[in-house]
Amino acid sequence: MKVLLIANYKSSIGGISGQVELLYKKLLKEGVTARIFSMKYNSFVRLFLPLRLIFVGYRYDVFHIHACSHWGFLPAIAGIMIGRLLNRRIILTYHGGEADVFFKRHPVLVNYFLRKTDVNIVLSGFIASIFEKHGIPYRIVSNILELDNKYFRERTAVRPCFISIRTLSPTYNIGCIIKAFEIVQKQIPTSELYIVGDGCSRKELEFMVEQKGIKNICFCGHVDNCEIYSYLNKADIFISSPVIDNQPMSVLEAFNAGLLVISSNVGGVPYMIENGRTGLLFESDNFIELSGKMLWAVNNQERVLKMTREAYKSLSYYSWENIKSNLLLFYEK
Repeated sequence: MKVLLIANYKSSIGGISGQVELLYKKLLKEGVTARIFSMKYNSFVRLFLPLRLIFVGYRYDVFHIHACSHWGFLPAIAGIMIGRLLNRRIILTYHGGEADVFFKRHPVLVNYFLRKTDVNIVLSGFIASIFEKHGIPYRIVSNILELDNKYFRERTAVRPCFISIRTLSPTYNIGCIIKAFEIVQKQIPTSELYIVGDGCSRKELEFMVEQKGIKNICFCGHVDNCEIYSYLNKADIFISSPVIDNQPMSVLEAFNAGLLVISSNVGGVPYMIENGRTGLLFESDNFIELSGKMLWAVNNQERVLKMTREAYKSLSYYSWENIKSNLLLFYEK
């Protein structure tokens, strides 16, 4: 079996690229011939990628496309067109947290292409409900997490040391975390916040911190995927405040590192976090509620440590061993 992985792929940046890279490595270990075909280029180069995909794709049996909403749908368009032209088996994994908006905005485009695949994979019940609403067939297969005991550190105490690892863009609403941290720091002056990531909102966020005079916030910038756990190890509580999301790997990585996760209750996140058992959820963009959860976590050590253990146990669902049989079966049919 030969599998071509098609995506807007860029090495060592996490997200969809991180999943594609991890899947590629797992397939090689299973004895599957695999290759990554990246469509992460400028507009001019992308014009010629379908021709290159024909040249590369004819050597492969299966096209496994990884796509999301808006411009992230381009791999689906090119991959499905060329896959059908070459009569290849087409598997598509849809990652987009903004699927509902995108499907409503472009119903003809979405229906035309997503009905030409052999299997559509969604990551959770959240995206499954959107596919169902639009009458598009799907199968649920989660993201893959590289499970390794060396990453897990069981805390004996929960320090007021917080971390966010997301792109600095409006979708991930890092400003909400900063506002909540300001409240927490007034009560616990030794509190610390690490903001890992980069993006279009960075200057605005740094200006907010400077204007408010908030101390102990470190903007760490972009961090390669291979260094994520060294940063998670600096903190005890992981904060995520997106306005929409699907199945963020950063949450699973935080579970894997033994951190408590506090996240906004949006999209696919409640399918990952059981509120009060494996983590804490708050209403999206409610920094007052978030600050309360942050303070509660520091003041309820035993309950938090129990939650981190339960969260770690839940990760077996995302293991390659749990996922591979279904995925390989989709490739073979």
